Amino acid sequence: MSPDDPPPPATSASPRLVPDRPARRAVTATFVANGLIGASWVVRIPQLRDELGLSDATVGGVLLAFYVGVVTALPLVGAATSKFGSRRITAAGGTLAALTLPMVALADDAVSLAAVLILVGLGMSTMDVGMNAQGIGVERGYDRSIMVGLHAAWSIGAMLAAATGALLVASTVPMVWHLGAVGVVVAAITAACLPWLRVEDRVPREAGGSGTRRGPLLALPTGVLVPVALVALGSSIGEVTAMDWSGLFLLDEVGVRPEQVGWGLVAYTTTLTVARLVGDRVADAIGPDATVSWGARLAAAAFVVMALAPTVSIALAGFALVAAGLAVTVPLCFARAGRLARSPGEGVAAVATVGYGGFLIAPPLVGNIKELTDLRAAFVVVAVIVVLLAGRRRPFGRGRPPQDGD
Repeated sequence: MSPDDPPPPATSASPRLVPDRPARRAVTATFVANGLIGASWVVRIPQLRDELGLSDATVGGVLLAFYVGVVTALPLVGAATSKFGSRRITAAGGTLAALTLPMVALADDAVSLAAVLILVGLGMSTMDVGMNAQGIGVERGYDRSIMVGLHAAWSIGAMLAAATGALLVASTVPMVWHLGAVGVVVAAITAACLPWLRVEDRVPREAGGSGTRRGPLLALPTGVLVPVALVALGSSIGEVTAMDWSGLFLLDEVGVRPEQVGWGLVAYTTTLTVARLVGDRVADAIGPDATVSWGARLAAAAFVVMALAPTVSIALAGFALVAAGLAVTVPLCFARAGRLARSPGEGVAAVATVGYGGFLIAPPLVGNIKELTDLRAAFVVVAVIVVLLAGRRRPFGRGRPPQDGD
């Protein structure tokens, strides 16, 4: 089957369609590509800190710049998706991220590094909204959840990037070669998959006038989307803390050798992948609310144990348990939002605008606590936030996704 001879195209408004497996494979590949982006430069954070002479608080500020790019894009991209469609949004985001990622290696101070990371964040976030909207559209052709499985593909990309990055760091391969090669791979995957990204989710203009049904300029959560967004916020604070600070925790609190700083990220991303591969089955078996609630409690407990006993084995197990606990939370939030909102793109962007706010909160919070005390204290604070926002018995509130025939 070629992209010029597809089955009837999926639309975000269709309640039940024939599964489009080529489209699912294409969306899966874009998730892999997006996962490659973040982990590839994150594994270089200790090297960037040392080479540029950054303080721990400055590292937090630089990480914040990346997430400013991520969050800034979300409300605008949600509205743009309704106008242009998630296919074009995915392509635009992937191209921007691929072009700017190698520039991270060329930064010569904190300001230039922050500026480049804003652009990388904009590209990665734009691609994220587009590919999730495509995934929700494809999922509607199936009689079961596939969103957690798609996010497992993201985790596979992040795991591959973390493992490869750790090996390249240990082998002293220049950062610019490393990130340049990743940029080429991301661009190639995006271009190759584009013909098969065929969910049509542009919101049409109202007939007979200049008015539109495309909604507000900014996509923000309201009503039943608010508790979903708060769950995503708690999860993102935990996720970004584990992912971005694992290397420095191992280096500064545990005392590993510099070539071992990537081990925590590998443990995290590997477990994240495995958990997401089985996550759809778990959510179907015990329900999304129980899956999210118990997962948040597990992740919070892991942060506390790492803070109390910072050894290599406990740290690696702890990062793995954080991943296991939070692996399915954001995918389930996006799936819920895509079904509650008028269009998948708007729902994903609205929830992500608040949910990914954790990316803005965590870097300065953790960086400044570390500057004042240490990362162990920061991990305890993060544990409390995660369990309060995502560990409630009914984390999604009482909002119910529409059922067939509603």
